[in-house]
Amino acid sequence: MMTPSILRLFKVNGIRLLAAGTLLSSLTTVSMAEEVPRVAALSRAESSRATASQQNKYTFIMFYKDQDDATKSMWNTLSQNLNGKKETTSFVAVNTNDPKEQKIIEEYGVSRAPMPLTLAVAPNGAITGSFVKQINDDYIQQAFVSPTKARCMLNLQSRKMVLLCVNPGGNTSVPAGVQAFKAVPCYKDVVEVVTVDRSAPGEGDFLKELEVPASQESSIVFMAPPGVMIGQYSGQVTSQQLIAELKKAGKSCGVEGCKHCKE
Repeated sequence: MMTPSILRLFKVNGIRLLAAGTLLSSLTTVSMAEEVPRVAALSRAESSRATASQQNKYTFIMFYKDQDDATKSMWNTLSQNLNGKKETTSFVAVNTNDPKEQKIIEEYGVSRAPMPLTLAVAPNGAITGSFVKQINDDYIQQAFVSPTKARCMLNLQSRKMVLLCVNPGGNTSVPAGVQAFKAVPCYKDVVEVVTVDRSAPGEGDFLKELEVPASQESSIVFMAPPGVMIGQYSGQVTSQQLIAELKKAGKSCGVEGCKHCKE
């Protein structure tokens, strides 16, 4: 069992994002079904992001105010790195003085952020990288994360707790203790249960970051916003244990009302 600490999944690029909490304060997601009829009404940046999402691509959005050397350098780096990755990425520049782009500027809360600023947005809407003033090839590469990591990040950015169930051998079941915790009325709407196959392609690095042990048994990783590790448990964990650990974490849970939840 682990004491609360900052999640390792944010150690490289996410910590830059989480430190600037205003970038997440108004983060919202729109289902693909809702996006399709709205594409015509979107700004150029919104349309680029919506199209990329539908095509399972990442979007790199560079916000800037002036055409200074830092802006030109960041844009050149993005162009040189991403022009050859058009099957998996798109990138777009947004002038924060452009009235047509005010909606996306407000959505990410970047109007007062240092510029230039690039956000890496996964296909599901999670922000997987936030780069201020400068960017390089390594930063760009680190912004590409596994599907499970992107899903966990999106929920944490949406102010939800996450119970990640790491299962062996294609098992998709959710342990009874996790189901019972999810069923508690005051927790059910603020916690997301995510399952992942321990051997799923591309997920190994994420599980290593979380220090999930190699085992033939299920492991449960309990996370809370903005990026706090509540604990890691076996598949036999009970809902009472999870509630006790969450209360022990106190305000670190990051979810309004969870500290005083009366289950």
